[in-house]
Amino acid sequence: MPRLTSGGLSSQKNHEPLAVVSSHSHYQWTGLIAAGLAMIAFASPRSLLAADTPATAATNSLPIYDLRVSAEEWEKLERTVHSDDRHPAKFMANGKEYSVEVRYRGDWARSWPKKPLKVFFEKEKDFEGQHALNLNPNWRDPAFIREQLAYHIYSACGVPAPETRPVKLNVNGEFYGVFLEVEQPAKAFLKRVELKGAVVYKANSRRWLANESDLGEEGAFHAHYEKENHKDEDYRDLQTFCHDLSTAKDVVEFFNTRVDLDRYINFLAASALVQNWDWYSKNHFLVYDAARSKKWLVVPWDLDRTLGDHWAGPFDAADLPLQLGTHAQPGTIGWNKLFDALYNEPVLHKRLLDRLEVLLKTEFTKEKLFPVLDRWESEISTDVALDRERWPNRGAENLHVGIVGVKRYIEDRRTYLSREIKAQRAGTAARR
Repeated sequence: MPRLTSGGLSSQKNHEPLAVVSSHSHYQWTGLIAAGLAMIAFASPRSLLAADTPATAATNSLPIYDLRVSAEEWEKLERTVHSDDRHPAKFMANGKEYSVEVRYRGDWARSWPKKPLKVFFEKEKDFEGQHALNLNPNWRDPAFIREQLAYHIYSACGVPAPETRPVKLNVNGEFYGVFLEVEQPAKAFLKRVELKGAVVYKANSRRWLANESDLGEEGAFHAHYEKENHKDEDYRDLQTFCHDLSTAKDVVEFFNTRVDLDRYINFLAASALVQNWDWYSKNHFLVYDAARSKKWLVVPWDLDRTLGDHWAGPFDAADLPLQLGTHAQPGTIGWNKLFDALYNEPVLHKRLLDRLEVLLKTEFTKEKLFPVLDRWESEISTDVALDRERWPNRGAENLHVGIVGVKRYIEDRRTYLSREIKAQRAGTAARR
């Protein structure tokens, strides 16, 4: 990792189906994987690069951001990795300079050598309509594009999803890495997806209770959901929604009147396609369209653990069941009450299967996705090679091999889902 001194910045250098495991096993695996990552880093992040990598060494195909941070503030940032304290900096892009604050973001990813960053702009001085930039490292991903592709697929499936793009980041004049910029679901996003004025809640429970369950008193929701806007208002809309869900006698009527059903089914279908197992009790946004429809929907977030990335470590798992994340088959982070209610209602379950079948024919196909992957590989390959030199990961040396792995996942997942949809339809028919 770059070392900041008073003079500036210098650089140093054919699987079997995987069973659902318990949350305890998840933590064991997480600890083992984290330990492995530390070994890959060869000790301190400060020793990751043996020679300087100048900013000019990278190509100019990607947007370039420049961040300037004092030695003192960078040292504070590195010393308090898990803190959300912000540090003053200067941000330059498109010939313009901004006064900003920066911190690390995420949870587990803060333990990686290359960490995700969040950049905050001054009020009324947004950057391209954004008050904050999320810069994710893609360090674990052998293909470097899983998160970007997952957001792309959600959007193609009709889900209001943040936009993304890879960017190059320089710190104090030197190439620091390639990051994925992910749009913050804030004012500009809401306007773009025609949800202007909507209330946005971030599900960020450390106890896996941001799963749309009835938590009782209004105050209990504050510990598990973070209000992204309308911060002067209470959480009673969320409290009422979760309570009414838990007590609904007519589930179909509840979904028809309280949930943006088409968009929610699109979200569940896309989640099945990309195999997103990390959203059931965290890592999503609940959005209430208070100004228009008075209905709720879900926006995806933190999609790095998708497209074959299994909680036990491998990147080639394509056989996680549709039912995963329900009460009958909880995942490593539990289950989601809203998903469970829909999945167990035959009429709604059929709609989900119908939508999945359509998307398997129209969006989640080799013809649609492979050209996108080929184009992205061409656009990022030179810069990612430099990134891998600065931030080596023994499990992710070859970008092309990694992208071939994603293509294989798409084919395997298509086969698995087609088979499971057929089996579920046959099971429904047999019960009649």
